[in-house]
Amino acid sequence: MYKLWRYYNQNRLKVWTIILAIILALAMIRTLNEKLKNKTTQNTDKETTSNVVSYHNESQSMLTGVSVPKAYRDKFGEFINQFFTCCIEHDPQTAYSMVSNDTKQELYQTEELFEKNYYESKFTGNKQFSFQSWSSADGLYVYQVKIFDNMLETGKTNDNYIEEYVAISIENGEYKLNLNSYLGRTIINKKTENEKLVVNVDRVDSYLDHEIYTLSIQNKTNKNILLDTRRKTNSCYVIDNLNNKFEAFLYENKDDDFKFSPNEVKTIQIKFSDANREDLEIKSINFTDIVDITEYSNDATIEGETFKADV
Repeated sequence: MYKLWRYYNQNRLKVWTIILAIILALAMIRTLNEKLKNKTTQNTDKETTSNVVSYHNESQSMLTGVSVPKAYRDKFGEFINQFFTCCIEHDPQTAYSMVSNDTKQELYQTEELFEKNYYESKFTGNKQFSFQSWSSADGLYVYQVKIFDNMLETGKTNDNYIEEYVAISIENGEYKLNLNSYLGRTIINKKTENEKLVVNVDRVDSYLDHEIYTLSIQNKTNKNILLDTRRKTNSCYVIDNLNNKFEAFLYENKDDDFKFSPNEVKTIQIKFSDANREDLEIKSINFTDIVDITEYSNDATIEGETFKADV
């Protein structure tokens, strides 16, 4: 005890400096926590009056500048809030029940896949979230969601966050969510044919920055046909209503996807680079380098034929 007293007398200024520094640091942490709490409340802009929650700022679309119609604003906001609250409160079963059928078919066929590939990758630990309308055009409502660590609990800042895009859909009168930038599925079922090929555009799965078309194709000839030689990067593309071309990501396909035996029928998927926008309307899928495999093997310079499939 005497040694401690002696140390204090000899280092009084140093001891009080350390004590004051600790007090100031604790005060600053408390102030930052209060500011974060207030900022989170402002970001979500939940204005509660007579037990009615209003999602006003969240409805202002960042991309288009157009607000979500008032008739949907609160319902969409409440639904998104409910889904992500289930996730951060570690209730993936309820969250999965709120996912659209299209998203389940395309990305998460089972609840186990949803938990492993979506929930566990984003909501491990103590999380918070905020959301904002990203675009609202042609009846498609897309929201940007930010998922970050709960600073009040972890002491970490929310500068680093996971960015997610969700889209609202309606199934049997109930709201559902499309996840992971997936916007939904459109059934097309449109057939085009000539003397060599029959191409049926079955459906399109739309994402925020690309689309995936599912095609059923029949080779009507008695020859082996190569739908695309892949010697050029722009040989397969879609054309929209403004005559813009969007190339296919053919490198994501296997070689066998484009090889057709005589009279063979095959279903393939092709991804195109067209991004979601208000005036986007795809008119056709175009193959411009179709060859007879035997002829092409003997002469790789042979010019390919063209086929336009209406969408």
